[in-house]
Amino acid sequence: MKAKTMVSVFWLVLMFGMVSITGWNEIKDTGRTAMPFSKIETFTFSSNGKAFKGKIYLPDAYKTNKNLPAIYLIDFTEQHFKLATDEFEKVIEGVQQKHGLEALVVSLEGIPDIDAEPEAYDEHYAIFKHMASYVDSKYTSNTSRTFIGKGSESGVVLMSLFMEEPEASLFDNFIVTDPSPKYADAIMDLIDHGHFPKNKTNKKLHYSFSTSNDRERCIRLITMIAEAQYEWLQFEFIEYTDSDYENTYPISYAAGIAYIF
Repeated sequence: MKAKTMVSVFWLVLMFGMVSITGWNEIKDTGRTAMPFSKIETFTFSSNGKAFKGKIYLPDAYKTNKNLPAIYLIDFTEQHFKLATDEFEKVIEGVQQKHGLEALVVSLEGIPDIDAEPEAYDEHYAIFKHMASYVDSKYTSNTSRTFIGKGSESGVVLMSLFMEEPEASLFDNFIVTDPSPKYADAIMDLIDHGHFPKNKTNKKLHYSFSTSNDRERCIRLITMIAEAQYEWLQFEFIEYTDSDYENTYPISYAAGIAYIF
């Protein structure tokens, strides 16, 4: 598959004169259900008064190491493309492809019928904020968290990068594949007007898009991020020039995980 990695420090210096842009034993907890002889457990948590079910992949290393980073996948029902039912598995495969990486993979159980649009960002972000709080309390003492998604859901991921308050920052790393035009426009408006919290630290972004996306809009968004020269952000982006939306995410997820870790 052809892909163009469009951002590097050298490229940015040339373009913008910039220097950086950079089952195990059942656990006695009524809130979750252990699945014997499986590396996946389910659990129940609450967000804004509603009960949600989550699932978590536990690698073999978890038997002896409870200090593993967590990768959170946001995966809702597709609204305009064929439904992908294997995103959770593809994130796990991306972790396994990165030599030496051991990480938890967390998502909602099932694929909720939700249309991720900017107007509902706060509601969708809150679900993962409360999920992460539960996972931190029950599964890991590691504070490294990565947010990953594709399509409209990746708009939630990218919006989180900008909208999280520094003093209550949840995610360190962000992997975005083919964000929707609505979210791209909303985020460009944020950047243009500076309407987001400042004084962030040590964030990392991997952004990719396929032939199905609006190339001009994607390049415009990436250029705005690059020209802003955020000292707190390291990022790269990849354009997949011969792959469409429905076939890019297995590769882009693995590429994003490799970049982040």
